[in-house]
Amino acid sequence: MFYRSQLLKFIFSSFLLFSFVFSGLVVDTKATDLVPNDDLAGGASVFVFRTSRKQPQAKGAVRSFRASGASASGRRDRIKTQVAVARKKKADAAKARAAALARARARERNAKLKLSNTLTAQAETQMEKGQTAGAIVNYREALKANPKNAEATEGLSEALTAVGIETAGESNNQAALIYFNEAVKLDPKNAAAFAKIGEIHDANGRNDEAIANYEAALKLDPEFSSLYMPLGLAYAQAGKVIEAETYLSKAEAAGFDSSEARFARAVILSKQDRNPEALAAFDNILKTEPQNAQAHYQKAVIYGKTNQQDKAIESYKDAVRIDPNYAGAWFDLGVTYYNREDYPNALTAYQQVVKIEPENYQAQANLASTYRQLERYPEANAAYKMAEPGNTKNPDLYSEWGYCLGKTNEWDKATARLNTARELSPSAVDNNNTGWGYYNAARWDKEQKKDAEATAKLQLGKQYLEKAVEQDPKLDAAYLNLGATNNSLGDFKAAVNWLNRALSIRSDWVIALNQLGLAYRGSNDLTNALVQFQRVSSLDANNAFGLVNLGEVYHLTGNKKEAKKVQDKLKKINPALANRLDSFFSGKAVVDAAKQKIETKIPKVPRIPF
Repeated sequence: MFYRSQLLKFIFSSFLLFSFVFSGLVVDTKATDLVPNDDLAGGASVFVFRTSRKQPQAKGAVRSFRASGASASGRRDRIKTQVAVARKKKADAAKARAAALARARARERNAKLKLSNTLTAQAETQMEKGQTAGAIVNYREALKANPKNAEATEGLSEALTAVGIETAGESNNQAALIYFNEAVKLDPKNAAAFAKIGEIHDANGRNDEAIANYEAALKLDPEFSSLYMPLGLAYAQAGKVIEAETYLSKAEAAGFDSSEARFARAVILSKQDRNPEALAAFDNILKTEPQNAQAHYQKAVIYGKTNQQDKAIESYKDAVRIDPNYAGAWFDLGVTYYNREDYPNALTAYQQVVKIEPENYQAQANLASTYRQLERYPEANAAYKMAEPGNTKNPDLYSEWGYCLGKTNEWDKATARLNTARELSPSAVDNNNTGWGYYNAARWDKEQKKDAEATAKLQLGKQYLEKAVEQDPKLDAAYLNLGATNNSLGDFKAAVNWLNRALSIRSDWVIALNQLGLAYRGSNDLTNALVQFQRVSSLDANNAFGLVNLGEVYHLTGNKKEAKKVQDKLKKINPALANRLDSFFSGKAVVDAAKQKIETKIPKVPRIPF
């Protein structure tokens, strides 16, 4: 009886050691994307990427087609001039209104109406003197006294437009939008404000909004000819050939820069997939404008879509050499490198994007994925955090983030992110990953001697994993994780059931066979445990963890000869694990030096007191 009791204690404590998991395996069940981790059980839990851990990234998160240099400056000057002309017309009309206002004041009887008109007249005078801030205050007070005061409404719209123009400055600062938006709300016929809204959207890559506001300005004032070129360019970017040609022709007829029109027509050729013609057009532009970063970028786009990636990379490099702040070119260069699995160069490119545009959330997300591929998990976690504000509805981001947090043993944070992914996308894969997170969080709690918390997390994980297999009866990863979870809960019979289900889907899955062997061993069924570990060894003769398990079970069943053979083989594959097996054979209570060497890489495993 004493021998039996001691044997069971040794079996159970050894099971705990071999089933401990410090980070998960990776598997895409669609693409069999399995990545085993280094742990003493040879893999005990499985994370499933929602698509693939090497899912290709997409280009074009940053608007790439934009005016720059002298042409952009000239265009801004033309728009500015015509905006000033439009506003002068309004100012002349205001003077005429002022005379009518004076006549109306003589007939006023209502005190509020009189006050409103007086304040409006004061504001008009202030506008003439350039005292815009004071005019805005008086216009607002005038409207409080008489909300139907049309002169005050139009005057306030003009005053806000003036402030918006000053705020926008040369850089088209987006902070000006608040003034322009209020201006057009007050006066829907304020063409100058619509033109400036369009220009700001254009400068910040919002093509559809730019087109809508340029069109609104031209509808109100057909003589706003300075908008022909930017509107034609915006339509070219959108691939709307007829509209682009219409406005480009109008621009040329009005005497505006034909070089921009040539560029836009080259873009149109590219949008139509007339790639050789487009390349020739951009080359012609570069003959006279060799420092045109946009032309180099557009050539890179064509090379990319015609699978000439080496040429694409060189053209992207030319673009950023000429314009180091060209975020769009850096972004697409990063995508090209990433999709070629050249992660160091992708990293450099994405770092440049987020340096130029810190709030480019897609670039931050791509940067995080690049760190993940490089196994630089702390930096990946920091980048996912930066990407989160623009990806709050993106389950892929939260799922990948949860995985990376697991890799840094931040399991409570990992389960929180995986739960968010599951809430956004309650699929079988997401339920599996949440269960995976809770399983590993529980193992971490056991390391911290938080047994009650660990048990609670294992039960939670079990619930999500059972939901996963209910949703997808073919999700082998969930069955394996259920087996591992039940092993940790001590329900070895359930573990055997779930692991056999996993093996019915993937019959030669070494990870599942190892876990099944551990489940049999935990229930003291050494015969079946031996069968599983023998199968592991036959499928993967160099599987060091399988050999350790096989050697121990041979020893426990009394077959010392075969156990010694396994140990000799293990010495050639992994001497440290061979020494660990020798420690097991000798029954030492103190972990030997070889085992300590192994466990310096992983947390130590708690023992259950007997």
